[in-house]
This record gives sequence, C-alpha cells and structure tokens, in this order.
Amino acid sequence: MSPLQRVVVLCIAFLSTLLSLGAYTGDETLLESFDPDPELVYYVRMSNGDVLSGLSTQVKEDGKGNYIELTTINGRVKIYEENIAWIGLYVDSYRADSRGLLIPNAEPIGSDAYIGVTEAVMPTVGIGYTQYLNVVAGRTVIPGIGGQNQFSLVNIKSTLYEAENGLVEGGKQFYAVGFNASWLNDVNFIGHLYGVATFTGKRTRVSTLVHWKAAGKEVYTVSSGTLANSFQFPYINGTLGVGLMMDVRFPELHDVHVLAELWGADLTRPSQSGLFLGLRQTNNQLTYDFGFGLLPRGVLVPIVNFAWTPW
Repeated sequence: MSPLQRVVVLCIAFLSTLLSLGAYTGDETLLESFDPDPELVYYVRMSNGDVLSGLSTQVKEDGKGNYIELTTINGRVKIYEENIAWIGLYVDSYRADSRGLLIPNAEPIGSDAYIGVTEAVMPTVGIGYTQYLNVVAGRTVIPGIGGQNQFSLVNIKSTLYEAENGLVEGGKQFYAVGFNASWLNDVNFIGHLYGVATFTGKRTRVSTLVHWKAAGKEVYTVSSGTLANSFQFPYINGTLGVGLMMDVRFPELHDVHVLAELWGADLTRPSQSGLFLGLRQTNNQLTYDFGFGLLPRGVLVPIVNFAWTPW
C-alpha cells in the first residue's frame, strides 16, 4: 500500500469512528429548556434516524413523559422526549450551508466552528464570528512529498448583505466578498480576491462567484516530491475567473444533497475549467461529501470531504 493510500484509509477510519460516536441516541433532557416560538419551523431528528419538521406546541406531559406535538405537512405528530436525538430551528439544521464541495458560497458560517478533512489529505478548520468574519484554513499532510511541498490555504470571507430574495417564499439572497491565500508548495503563493452571491429556495441554493488573481508569481513550478514529477503552469496576475455552484436537497431525504460546481480559473481559457459533482450526507453535526471532479485534459479526481461541527 502506497503512503497516499494509507492516508486515505486512515481518514476513512477516522470518519467512520466519528460517525459511530455521532449515532442517534435519545436524550431525555432535551425538552427541559425547550420554549418554541409558535410562528417558527422546527426540525426534529428522531433517535431512529427519521426527520420531521413543522410548527411545535409547547412542551406537554402525560404518563409516558414529556412530549411535543409537531404540525407537519402530513398532520399533527406526537413526539416523546426519549425519542428525540436533536431539536432546533429548521434554519439551523443544515450547518454546512456556507460551503460547497470545494468553493465557498455567500452564506456565513455564523457562530459555528468546525474541523474536518478536505480531499482526504487536508485537515481543515473553519471558524465564524457573526456574518462579518469567516475564516477557513487547512494544510495537507501528504506522505512522501516533504513538508516544504505541502499545499496550504487560508480563506477569509465576509457576508455583507442578507435579505429576502422575493423569488421564492422564504428564499434569501446573500452577498459576500473574500480573500483566498493558497500555497502550492511553501514557495508558490497565490492570492485571490473574490465576490460571491447566493440565492436560496426551499430545497436549492445557487451561487455565482467571480475571482481575480491579485498576487503571486506568473509562472509556477510545483513539486510533488517522490510521488510525481514536477510540473509548470502560467497564471498571470489580473486573471479573472468565475464559478457556479448548486446545492439541491432531495425532496424526501432531508439529509442528502446533490452538489455541482463549475470552476473556471481563467475566462479567456475556458478549456482550463473544472466540473465537480458529488453527494452530501449531513446532520446537525456531521457532514461528509463524496464525488468526482473532471479537470482539464480529462483528468478525473475523487472528492472526499468530512466536517464535524460540534460548536
């Protein structure tokens, strides 16, 4: 087994362990401080994995214990506390809404913080401070290429405007700006300024992004250590690129999303674009993505992302 394969196997084992730790278990104290707003939609994850959403009554009690009644599209459902794994506002149920497979959208991380692994080899940390400052940072740990040849990134994003979009009931529009700093090896710095807009619907998010290469070299030589031969590519300062992203939740599966991204690094060279497709499985703490990316010259790469949002 190659060093890179060992890293992938370890990441999968780590992911599986956290998933098992995050298995659904009922909590008999969840409703003690639960004080629902009768006009807001709540999201209930059952201990058996089922998901319900709707308007909630105040907490009631009978001989079997505390319970709530949830008004769903299929009628009113009585839910006992011992059968609830998590309950909260519907808008807080999807905590990976600030990012796609590889690129950020305009929605803020908010007050959340997460740790994860991007592309199975890059440990990543994301921290939000309200909507005005979101920071994501990561660095690869690829065996066989040496510390100086690893890849690193820091992304700083600020959501400047949020409002109803007027297109879909309950839909919103977000606008954000940011700076992305990345290093392809320690000596190859690339700096991008970008702006991104996101429109949300009942099950869909659509984002458009424009980025501008603001800093760095104009010709890069990238080393992969003993894993592959070094290669060069030009990337001129001032290059303008675009991105398009869609996030669509399955209608009957609250926790499964289809994600698609089209990434063009240079508007004048459309042949250098990449297409990324994947599935996202998520709950209120754990998110994992699996998919594939089609890069220039027909190169197919896997996408394996994982994030844990305990805070």
